[in-house]
Formats: sequence, C-alpha cells, structure tokens
Amino acid sequence: MSESRTSFPHSGDLVAPHVNTLSKYLTRAAVQDARNRFGLGRVEWQVITLLGVFQPISVRELTFHALLDPAQISRAIKGLCERDIVAKRQGDRDQREVAVTLTAKGLSLHADLTIAAISRNKVVTEGLSVEEIRGLNAMLDRLVERAKTLVETE
Repeated sequence: MSESRTSFPHSGDLVAPHVNTLSKYLTRAAVQDARNRFGLGRVEWQVITLLGVFQPISVRELTFHALLDPAQISRAIKGLCERDIVAKRQGDRDQREVAVTLTAKGLSLHADLTIAAISRNKVVTEGLSVEEIRGLNAMLDRLVERAKTLVETE
C-alpha cells in the first residue's frame, strides 16, 4: 500500500534537489573558469577532467562516464586532439576501439583545472571544519552508493 500524501516529507527535505543545485553551480563555475582561462567548452572540460581520472579509456567508456551523447564526446575529442591536449590510439583489448589519453599539454591543463577546483572547494567549504567536510563527504559517498542501487535495480 502506498504512503498517504500527508506522510511525505516536506519537499525541502529531499536530498536530490540540494545535491543537484550544488552540482550545477559548481559545474557552471568550473566551466566559466575553463572557458575564460583556457578556451574550453563544457564538454571539453568534462573530457579532460574525466581523462585525468580514467585514462587511458575507450571513447565508449568515456561517453558512459560523461553521461553525454557519443557525438558530443567525439567532437570534443577531435577538437582537443587538434589542440594537442588529447591523443588517440588503438585500444589494448579491442583493435577496433579507440583509446584516448591526455598528452603532456593535456596533463598540464588537467593539473591547472584541478588547482582551480581545489580553490573553488575552499570557497564552498569555508567555515566548515575538516571533520565536518570529511563527514559530509562520507555521507555523500553513502548516498551515491545507495543511489547506484536505484539504477542497478531498474
């Protein structure tokens, strides 16, 4: 039997809108900075950020992690290759698949983007203790794991 409408939590108690809003503001700030300082678009910024974590990675896997259309990722990779930020090569496991990595220039750019992210993080967490930040991150990690189960069961 479903819950009655009166037992629903107040909409301000829902986690998703808060996390989503925070994510959008942080992403917007990161993209604005990447555009202003490095001439990167949103998808290019995302590709570089993901490659810094997952490289080498297939284009298919990169598309999965980015939650974007394959055509968007392909266009971004093409532009980043032309700027010598990303390199493509045949995949190790499947010769039909292309793997992408950051070049030396791309690694340097990723380092700059990471420093900027750390700076934004300091602004957002100002006034919170180290223990509060660690606690918040631990709670978010737990919520992410629980949210994954929602996707996995669908």
